[in-house]
Amino acid sequence: MKPYEKLEEQVKSNKEVTEKNREALMAFLEEEHPGDVLFTKWDYPQIIKKGKGNRVWDVDGKEYIDCISGMSTMNIGHADPRIAEVLKEQYLELDNWFDFPTPQRIKLVKKLIEITPGDYKKRVRLALSGSDAVELAIRSARYHTKKTHILSFYGAYHGQNTATMGLTGAGGMHRWYNPVPMADHCIERFPYAYCYRCPYDKEYGSCDMHCVKIIDDLMASGQTSLGNPFSGVNNVAAMIVEPMQSSAGYIIPPREFLAELRKLADKYGFLLIFDEIQTGLGRTGTMFASEHSGVAPDITLVGKALGAGVPMSAVVARAEIFEDAGPGFICSTYAGSSLGCAVGNKVIEIIEEDGLIEQCAETGNYLAKALETYKSAHPLVGSYSQTGVYYGIEYVLNRETKEPAVEATAELVNALRDAGLLCQLNGYYNNRLSFIPPINITKENVDEIFEILDKVTSEVEAKL
Repeated sequence: MKPYEKLEEQVKSNKEVTEKNREALMAFLEEEHPGDVLFTKWDYPQIIKKGKGNRVWDVDGKEYIDCISGMSTMNIGHADPRIAEVLKEQYLELDNWFDFPTPQRIKLVKKLIEITPGDYKKRVRLALSGSDAVELAIRSARYHTKKTHILSFYGAYHGQNTATMGLTGAGGMHRWYNPVPMADHCIERFPYAYCYRCPYDKEYGSCDMHCVKIIDDLMASGQTSLGNPFSGVNNVAAMIVEPMQSSAGYIIPPREFLAELRKLADKYGFLLIFDEIQTGLGRTGTMFASEHSGVAPDITLVGKALGAGVPMSAVVARAEIFEDAGPGFICSTYAGSSLGCAVGNKVIEIIEEDGLIEQCAETGNYLAKALETYKSAHPLVGSYSQTGVYYGIEYVLNRETKEPAVEATAELVNALRDAGLLCQLNGYYNNRLSFIPPINITKENVDEIFEILDKVTSEVEAKL
C-alpha cells in the first residue's frame, strides 16, 4: 500500500473527522504530494480556513486556540489590519522589481542592522525562507574563511533542501535524500545542551559544560578532520546553532552554553552562526533569543515572523564576511521584494510600537507559574522549557526513569486538537509538545490554554 493510500484509509476510518475536513483531506491526498509534515503532527490535520488574532477556524467553522502560529510566522497574530493596509498600498505602488534595491528594501536592511545582536559593522542579505538564509550563511562562511567544515548539533533543524539537509539532524527526513550532500561533505554534529536527557549522563550544575568541552577536546586533537592545532591547521569555517532548539521540542539550554560556544569559536578562529529563524523577533521575551545569554554571533539568521505570512528571511553578518563577494555571488527573483520588505518593516514597527517584547516577557512570567502548577498536578509531565511565550513540555511514564510517554503524547496532541487547542508534537522521542502562540497573547489567553490542557491531560492520564 502506498503512503497516501494508508493516509486515505486513516482519514476515512477516523470518526472524529468532520465532513468538510474529510472532503478536503481526501482531495489533498488524491491530488497533491502527500509527503508534507502535516500528517506527522496529528493523526489527521484540520483544514484551516480563517485566522484572527490567536484564533483559527477550520472549514467546518470550528474554532481553535492557535499555539502553532504558522510555525512561528505569525508572531503578531493573524489578520492584523495594519499588515493588510501595507500589503495593499505597497502592491499598488511596487510589488517586485527583481533582486534590485528599492526604498523599502534599503529601509529594512538598515533596521535589521539596528536590531540584531552585535555592535560591529554589519551587512545584510535578504532571502525568501529559512533554508535560503542558512544556505547563504554557510556558503558565505566557507567563501570568507576559505575553510570547509561546518559544526552542527543533533536535534537541529536548519532546513530541508539539498544544501541544508545535512545540517538538520532528522533521520526521518534524511531518508528521502540519497546521498545527503552536506552530510557527506565536511559536516560534523555534536549533542546539544539538552540537560534533561544529557547524552553524557552528567548533571547540570556539576557538569562544567561537558557538551562544549567535548568539542574543545576534539578540536585540540590533531587526529580529527577538524584540524591540527600542532600544525596551525583549522578546517572549521563555522558552527551553526539554534540558541534554543525549536523543531526538536522547544528545548532551552543553560545560558552559559552560548557563551562557551562563543569562547570556542574565538579560540579556534571559526565563525559562529545563530539560527534565530524561530526564536527571533520577540518570541522569547527579547528581540532575539541570544540576548538572554548576552552573546553576539558573527552571523544572525532571521526569518518566519519577519514576513507575517509573506516569504521573507535575512542573513545579518559581520560586514567583512560579505565584502569579498562581488556581483553575481547571489541572485533570487523574489528575495527582497518591495512587498515583502514593506511587510517586514511594518512587523518590526508593530513589535516596537505595541511594546510586544515587554508584553511577551510579562506574559512569560505568568506563564511560568502556570507551567509549574500544571507540572505539579500531572505526573505525566517530566519536564518543561520556557522563556517568554516560547515553551515546550516533555511527557514521561515515570519521572524517575524518564521513560518517554510516546503513545500518551500522541493521544494528548490529538485530544487537544479535538478540544480546540492546536500545538505541535515533536521532541527527540516524540514525547514533547511545543506551544507557539502569537507573542501578544494575554494572561487571560494563558488561562484558556491551560484550562484545556489541564482537563485533557487528566483524561489521558486516567487511561494510563
